[in-house]
Amino acid sequence: LSSHYTISLIHERCQDLSSAGLALYLPNKEALENGVLILEMEEVITDIHGKLFAPKSVEFPMHHKDLANKFGLVIFSELDQAFKGSNLSPELIKELLISMEFCHPVDSSLLRDEIRSLLVNQDKWLYFPSLVSQDTPLNPLAPSPSDVQSCVWLCWELRGREYPFLSPRFQHSIFLRLAHKFVQKVKDDKESQILQHSCTVWKNGIFWSTVHEVDFQVQTFSSTATVQVLVRSRNGILPLMKEAPKVIQEV
Repeated sequence: LSSHYTISLIHERCQDLSSAGLALYLPNKEALENGVLILEMEEVITDIHGKLFAPKSVEFPMHHKDLANKFGLVIFSELDQAFKGSNLSPELIKELLISMEFCHPVDSSLLRDEIRSLLVNQDKWLYFPSLVSQDTPLNPLAPSPSDVQSCVWLCWELRGREYPFLSPRFQHSIFLRLAHKFVQKVKDDKESQILQHSCTVWKNGIFWSTVHEVDFQVQTFSSTATVQVLVRSRNGILPLMKEAPKVIQEV
C-alpha cells in the first residue's frame, strides 16, 4: 500500500461495498490507510441491539445495559462500559453508532438550560432517540374550540405491509432525519449554529413548529407498523401545502 493511487483505489472500493450494504466503511479523514471496513455487519448489529435496545423481558447472550432516560442522553464513558470487551475501540464504537444513525453527537450549546445543567461531566455525550423514556406528552396538537375553525388540518398515515412492527432503528432514524432536516437553524455573530426553535421528542414521536406557523407531529405506532404525520397550519392553507409534502416525502 505504498502508492497513493493504491490507497485511493482501496478507499473507493470500500465506499462501494458500504454503499451496496455489503459492509460498513468508516474512513479516517486524516489518513485513508487507517480506515476500517467492518464485514460482520449482522453480528455487530445483533450485539448493538442486544446491549442497548433489547426489551428487559428478552434474554440475550450478551450483557444488556439499561441506558434509557428521560432525555435519551448517554455519556460516552457509559457507552464504553456497555461494550467492554469488544474487539472495537471505544472511539470506533462511537463512530459506528453515529454512522449507522443509532445516535447523534450532542452540542451542549444547543440544549436548553434545564438539560445543560445536568451535563456536569465534561465527557462526550450522545443522543439516542430510541432511548428516550419519556412517554407521549400532552398532545401538543390537541385542538381547542378556536382551532377547529381557524386552523387548517392534515393527517397522513403510512402502514407497512411486509412487517408486523417497526424496529427501534427505523423509529429513531426517522426522528433523527426529521429533526436534522426540518428544525431550522440560524447563525449568531460568532458563526456558531443555534436553534431558532426547538422540537419536542418522546418515546415514539416528534413535534416541531415552523416560522410560517405550521405545526408538525410525527408519531410511530409499532404494534400496527404505522407512521402518522399530523399537520396544523395557523396561517391558512398555502403554508401547509408548501411544507407538508416535504415532510411526507422524507417519511
